[in-house]
Amino acid sequence: MKIEGEKVILTPITYDDCEDFVRWRNSDLIKSKFIYRKDITVEDQRNWIRTMVETGKVAQFIIWDRADNKKIGCVYLQHMDLDNKKCEFGILIGEEAYLGGGRGTEANNLICQYGFEHLGMHKIYLRVLAENTAARHSYARAGFSEEYMSHDDVWVEGQPEDVIFMSKYKDGSTH
Repeated sequence: MKIEGEKVILTPITYDDCEDFVRWRNSDLIKSKFIYRKDITVEDQRNWIRTMVETGKVAQFIIWDRADNKKIGCVYLQHMDLDNKKCEFGILIGEEAYLGGGRGTEANNLICQYGFEHLGMHKIYLRVLAENTAARHSYARAGFSEEYMSHDDVWVEGQPEDVIFMSKYKDGSTH
């Protein structure tokens, strides 16, 4: 299934995308923003596709810049709780030249629409390091609202970090 927007197109991740994904995911820029910072291998990503994506536990898409027809990142929904109709959102724009310009916001909106309409979700949530104010502003522009902060929720590089939980609801409410 291809999901088309004005600036980006989302295509399901395939084994052919693994090398690009690993290059993005292991970059210093991306790791500095993520909670989980250990490097991954191409084999790790292939195993992820095999055990998580192909089994329907994760919906993961490659983000393409429409104008340049270039892969620029990835967006996904994971930790799908079908009983409670909620899942966790994640995104990375791995090509630095494509940061800004609204591509991430549009990819965010497209995958959330997919989650609400095709997966039957009611709530899509995310976790973001409290210090990552740029991401928090981007998520707010895409309709996510801050729900709460968890102090010292995770340890990153040997230090406790606060995590902000944000969510977006199918009906547009902020609960």
